[in-house]
Amino acid sequence: PPALRAGRGRAGALFGREPNSSITGGGVENVQGISENSAEDLRAFRTNVVLQAGVVTFCVVFFSIGRLCLPLVYQGEAADDVVPATFFGWVCLSLSLSVDDIIYDAGLDRGMFVQFLNFAMSTLLALGLPLVLILCPLHYFYGGQAAGRDKLSQFDMANVEKGSWLCWVHAATVWYVVLTITWSVFSQKRVFADKRHTWLMELPAPRSTTVLVEDIPDGRNTDEELRRYFDEEVFGKPVVKCVYVVKDTNELLSAIQKKKNIDEMLEIARGRSRRDVVLKAIGGSEDALLAQQVEAEQQVDRLRRLVDQSEDYNTNTAFVTFLHRRDAAIVMRLFTVSDHEEVSVSLPPAPDDIIWEDLLPKGSPQVQHAREMFGNMLVFLLFILFVPTVLGIAAIARWESLHATFGNLGFGQDPFAYAQTHYPEQVALWNGLVGTLVLTGLMGFLPTFLMLIFQMFFLMKGKARMQLKVQVWYFYFLVVFVLLVTAIGSSDFGLLQTVTFLVRNPLEIFPRLAEKMPSSTHFYLEYLLVQWGAQSLNLTRYLNLIKYFALRQLYDEKTAKRLSEPEDQDFYGIGSLSARATLNLTIPLVFCTLSPFICLIGIINFFTARLAHCYLFVFAETRKPDLGGDFFYRQLLHTQEGLFLYIILMTGVLMERSSSWVPGAISASSMLYMAGAYRRFQREFILREMGLHEIEGDGTDPKLRIYVEGEPPQPPQDDQGAMMHYKQPELPPPPPVPVAVAPPTGNW
Repeated sequence: PPALRAGRGRAGALFGREPNSSITGGGVENVQGISENSAEDLRAFRTNVVLQAGVVTFCVVFFSIGRLCLPLVYQGEAADDVVPATFFGWVCLSLSLSVDDIIYDAGLDRGMFVQFLNFAMSTLLALGLPLVLILCPLHYFYGGQAAGRDKLSQFDMANVEKGSWLCWVHAATVWYVVLTITWSVFSQKRVFADKRHTWLMELPAPRSTTVLVEDIPDGRNTDEELRRYFDEEVFGKPVVKCVYVVKDTNELLSAIQKKKNIDEMLEIARGRSRRDVVLKAIGGSEDALLAQQVEAEQQVDRLRRLVDQSEDYNTNTAFVTFLHRRDAAIVMRLFTVSDHEEVSVSLPPAPDDIIWEDLLPKGSPQVQHAREMFGNMLVFLLFILFVPTVLGIAAIARWESLHATFGNLGFGQDPFAYAQTHYPEQVALWNGLVGTLVLTGLMGFLPTFLMLIFQMFFLMKGKARMQLKVQVWYFYFLVVFVLLVTAIGSSDFGLLQTVTFLVRNPLEIFPRLAEKMPSSTHFYLEYLLVQWGAQSLNLTRYLNLIKYFALRQLYDEKTAKRLSEPEDQDFYGIGSLSARATLNLTIPLVFCTLSPFICLIGIINFFTARLAHCYLFVFAETRKPDLGGDFFYRQLLHTQEGLFLYIILMTGVLMERSSSWVPGAISASSMLYMAGAYRRFQREFILREMGLHEIEGDGTDPKLRIYVEGEPPQPPQDDQGAMMHYKQPELPPPPPVPVAVAPPTGNW
């Protein structure tokens, strides 16, 4: 467009370069391995479809064999008579599982993740079917053949010549897409509200009857004082069941770690034939190690009793468990952080979800605020440094980059030029496939970096809360580095110059989007195709399998299985899964009118994901802590944010391709409607807690029964053996109490 050409000239003059001068490695295409649409892309696309179908088939067969040969790894959470013993019997079982089945066995967060997969498939079907049946024929027969020899683009908007009357059709299509997505998102409100309400009703004790009390004044931070405070000063009657003030256990944890190291050295020494060499390497005789072990055990026992009984180790944080759930709900409404009361009260994480280190003293609030600011700076620095990192690693992603880097490799005839001349479709497959693989692999490292930053500088208090924070940041990283790279890239001048120019001239984003993104639709077709293989690869549980085989050399089968779980929570945690799933929906939404066939590819991708995750959540993976649907809420929120990007893209395309400004204005007007819908969503789609009127008057849960006759009292445990109390695990356990058992209610 003339404005963009003028902008290039201004930016080129600004940085002392001619507008058309080339800069080696400066364009985002070179950085990310993204190639523009070409005539050879159809053959490459067909080859990639066959390749990804082969990957899916291999993973399914591998999983089917592994499930029969290694049931501990692939169906360790399933009863023997639940999963059919036939080769492909698991397929029908996985497809038959409903969202309620997933919630019952894996928790609400994973159940709503499957609900999002269903939502994505139904939404893409509602969009893709009419767009493929209407827009594709219009592009092909009435577009004007602007795509030329590029057969894959003849059904896309790239085949529509400038000034075509089809721009008016696309202006109306933008409104159809916006209204369809908005209706689909709001249709999830009732589904989610009902399931969250049931989850809250069946929230087990002690989590449902416990509150996390923070900022306790000195002098009140003892078990007796907190009990007296709530019993006498707040309620005027006995309401507290037990109080656990968080202890400063840093010294105890160091002693426990020292004992663990001695135990490991003894186990290594006893398990080797040449004990003398091993003992010499670890520095002592076996008798000396035994003596150190006894001394370490005595030190741990002494510190454990001292910390547990002394009030000198008390911090200003505690867990207070009430006799009745209603009392806990009242306290959470009375003492909120925003009210600036004497103490602040909140819903605690599940006992097995707590990050105890985050509850220990780490300096004053000012120090923690500085830590969090530094953590945010590191996240921003990670964002800035990621581009040159990709530049160094992804140089091999494009055939042209290989040619420029390695030359002719010492041969008389240039092999890169020869391949590009005689095998153009294979080169196109390399540019499309390798670029998407490298980009997918690189983005897979981001959750690990984010988790490290959050663990070191933020007080998350719970692992599930950390996953939620990862989801939010990871999604925005994915959008920028996967979806927007073509919007900020330039083949005329470098990345820094492009960003600087767009910051100074924000309206130029419209022609930039109009020029770059429609000509890169094939890359995103290939990207979603690669996700087929990535989703099916989850079935193999290859990381858990490798860990299991390694641990089998040292332990028995059940111990090796236990130690090999859970799966890597950086990449395979619910936060990362949710962010990637939302991106895989956002991509077809953004390109649904530019390339309608991308909706069909997206449907197959989500079907593959559902097939894999339904089985894994229920039968293979261990149950994880639940937040009660926060991840699903964020997914719907991010989906709407992706819709804003779609409107901006189509507005720019229509302004650039239409002979009139009216189609672009029609498209831009949907932004006002979308902004109102987005605000209404945030206002109405609230993660509500249970109201006091919904809790029984005496505070007891009619669904819970206490079984005490004929059974000795035991410490409360969940179905996986985790201690269900709010006392720190390194301290002596609390006295045994009757076990609260929740029989199946039938609601799920």
